[in-house]
Amino acid sequence: MGNGISNFSNLKLSLVPEKISAQQLLNSAEKEDFYLEECHDDKSNSIARRNLTYAANTIPLREINYALSFIEGTKSNIPQRLLTDLYEVKIIQLMPTADGGMPHTRPGNLICYPDISQLFSVTTLIHELWHIHQRLYQELWLQVFKRLGWTLWNGKLPDRLEQNRRFNPDTIDAPFWIYQDKWVPVPIFKDITHPNVGDVEIWFFNPSKNYHTRQVPEELLSYFSNLNHVAFEHPREITAYMLSEPNKFKSSIAFKHLIESLGHTAIINSN
Repeated sequence: MGNGISNFSNLKLSLVPEKISAQQLLNSAEKEDFYLEECHDDKSNSIARRNLTYAANTIPLREINYALSFIEGTKSNIPQRLLTDLYEVKIIQLMPTADGGMPHTRPGNLICYPDISQLFSVTTLIHELWHIHQRLYQELWLQVFKRLGWTLWNGKLPDRLEQNRRFNPDTIDAPFWIYQDKWVPVPIFKDITHPNVGDVEIWFFNPSKNYHTRQVPEELLSYFSNLNHVAFEHPREITAYMLSEPNKFKSSIAFKHLIESLGHTAIINSN
């Protein structure tokens, strides 16, 4: 008997090579999440992006064929859960400096690459596909995050933290979560006088004690083992990192609970 994993796929990865079409998709995304507006209206995030150009870019013809060939052959590496749950996902290229050169997602099932060569990392692609899944299936992820110890936090950060918090397009709609009713992770610009989008550290705020620390709390370190410090920014980032590199995290207790919540098709591909 087989392993019960089907080859069925709803997922269609579409490349949008034309700048005008891609920009129209970005404009529609902005009407949903107001990401650029939020960045513009915030002093630190505005300064951090003042020399960055966030706009669509044309994909060079020489890159299109490589990208299409990669997309055609990559589904065998994508977990079945993503192949089943996602439908059309559009891939666009931005200007090289957009968001500090970091791949990210926007509403409308967009994956945005400041450099289209970033597409050729299967790990990065799977990471971004999970962010799209998180945005589409928020009720499911509320329960997954709850299983992992996270709940939405509606409190107010101290001014010092809020004024130096780096915004993230993958989490802009629900930025604050609290772990075990104790720790709220916050991405903070390392240099608050010269903020840089790509240069942040994660601080952890304890609302009940009105206290924060730059060290990852021990309870987070022991439960989410093997994670990079930056991954602790948000439960969406934690889970996207784990699911895109399952072999790295298979000994983690949190990973075991994550797979119990989502099922093994979250890491098993269609082959």
